[in-house]
Amino acid sequence: MILLKNGIIYDGSTNPPYKADLLIDNDEIIDVSKVGIEKKDAEVYDCSNLCISPGFIDAHSHNDFFTIKENNLKYFKDFIRQGVTTMVTGNCGFSIAGYKEGTPYLNEIGGGLFEGSPKDFGSFKKWGETIDGKCPVNILSLVGHGTIRISLNSKNSNKLNERQMEDLEYIVDKSLSEGAAGVSFGLMYEPGRFAPSDEIIKIAKVVKRHNKIVSFHARAYSMVSTSYAPPIGGRAHGLRAIDEVLSIARQTGVKTQLSHLIFVGKNSWNYVDEALSLMENAVKDGIDIMFDTYSTDFGASIISVVLPPWYLALSKNNKQKPLVKFRLFLEIMMAKKFLGFDFNDILISNTAGKCKEIEGKTISELAKLWKINEFSAYMKANEKTDSKAEVLMFKYSNEKILEKLRNHPLALYMSDAWVNDYGIQNYAIYYNFPKFILLAKNSSTPIEQAINKMTYLTASRYNIKSRGLIKKGFKADLVVFNFDKLSYKEKSAESPKGFVHVFINGKHVLKDGVLNEEIAAKSGRFIQ
Repeated sequence: MILLKNGIIYDGSTNPPYKADLLIDNDEIIDVSKVGIEKKDAEVYDCSNLCISPGFIDAHSHNDFFTIKENNLKYFKDFIRQGVTTMVTGNCGFSIAGYKEGTPYLNEIGGGLFEGSPKDFGSFKKWGETIDGKCPVNILSLVGHGTIRISLNSKNSNKLNERQMEDLEYIVDKSLSEGAAGVSFGLMYEPGRFAPSDEIIKIAKVVKRHNKIVSFHARAYSMVSTSYAPPIGGRAHGLRAIDEVLSIARQTGVKTQLSHLIFVGKNSWNYVDEALSLMENAVKDGIDIMFDTYSTDFGASIISVVLPPWYLALSKNNKQKPLVKFRLFLEIMMAKKFLGFDFNDILISNTAGKCKEIEGKTISELAKLWKINEFSAYMKANEKTDSKAEVLMFKYSNEKILEKLRNHPLALYMSDAWVNDYGIQNYAIYYNFPKFILLAKNSSTPIEQAINKMTYLTASRYNIKSRGLIKKGFKADLVVFNFDKLSYKEKSAESPKGFVHVFINGKHVLKDGVLNEEIAAKSGRFIQ
């Protein structure tokens, strides 16, 4: 048994904190008492002047792709150091598991964003059993629509035939029965961007029957985009994309999550209030929708996300035709101008070792290095990396927008970050969640509200049982931190200061600020 004495309890709800003792036995909280607990055979830790909260739940992650790697602790330890104990994975249409078994397209699983596995995890159940008790944090996962579609049809743009649609629905239904938390769609990525609305609606209806959730990487998050034709003009593309998500939610009644609500480019910052109003009004109409957000003004993506669907659907030879290149040039340059976003806002973070010399450089810097124009440098970077380079994209937000989003009642908190084997890391790996707490502190908004959004509210949203609250009978996923010493360094690969203890399923993985790697390596569970 472990006894935490005299802690300031932020219990995961929006209730104010209170002082209490907390008793852990094995993986469970067995008592919480304001009058004190005495237990002679317990290991006692004095938490006077320290805060105790439920372990943080990352509401949007892609780290299912790293669960099956050997020595996988390296991909999770920096998250643990900032208090993360559970991750919601399988987002943006891509999951490591849940697809047609024996697919000839196994090497494409991951969609270019992530490496698939040489092992066949077509069975969601098989993957869950493989990682249970062998992963540093708790993992639950959506099944990716894009992953399933790749297993049936590669990244091809054609409409699925009748047999493929039957297989798609069957695999979704089977994965949901085997413990998937829902289905994710990546409408800005291949092949999700090629899916017609009737395909998306059919899958959403399957999810609704299981009473689970769908998440959407929407078709656009900007004033203009290459996802629509023409790429400029008319209603803001980011608003059209939200309209599409809300339309699907209305037609199916499915619980819906809009992934990483961002506003790419300065000109997109003008419609933030309208975007939020769309969702607020939908909730008033009975639509179950929320969104998630991170604490940074940048995010991670893949270099080809800028390219329009019509171009991606072309063969390699057709892409080289002069008229094709000219049309692409015009569309991207016009979109860039109307967006308020430039090539110096795209930084190459990871090329998986294919082209290390361009990692850590923006497209503008590459243009100067190669002595060519920026558009040509962008296309050359695509060619050199087979359009699979990971990038950090800037001008996603500003301080005012971040404050508006993080305080919104429909917001959950997440990182959308993962550890690269090569190149530049996404700084959210190190300090995303403590930054949310400090933003609340610095703006004099309730700390308990911030903690609720990354604990119990997220647990409730994804139907995670017995986690996210400090309550008798709940799992002992806990974070102990010194509020007065909590700090981080912006845009640095350094762990935050102020975290004292972290418990995952009752295992003391971070003790007095030091990570016990042996214990941490196998502390997490697969959550169905």
